[in-house]
Amino acid sequence: MKKVLLVEDEEELIQIVETVMQDEGFEVRKALSAEDALVTCRGYIPDIIICDIKMGEMDGLTMLGELRDDPRLSNAPFIFLTAIDSFGTKDKAKKLGANAYITKPFDVDELVATVKKLLAK
Repeated sequence: MKKVLLVEDEEELIQIVETVMQDEGFEVRKALSAEDALVTCRGYIPDIIICDIKMGEMDGLTMLGELRDDPRLSNAPFIFLTAIDSFGTKDKAKKLGANAYITKPFDVDELVATVKKLLAK
């Protein structure tokens, strides 16, 4: 079973994405902040990470940079799922190594298709 780490601070969105991913056969772990996600990744290696950008003290872009410095997670597929729809932010995400960038509101089928595509590589 493929493992998804979902990093999001909105409980309602967590419930939606978690349910969809579980229905697709994925094991889902959740983190309510980037800091929590980094702690989780010390003992849990996800196959893919879905992450918001704007959260608490550390944002998703900073978290991605830290994960890319970790040899265990440097190649893990990473999807930003965010309300931020600016070229500058998308460009920075790409330069940091994000594999996909999906803006909210989002299509659940698009998210599932993106996850499956990235895991098939």
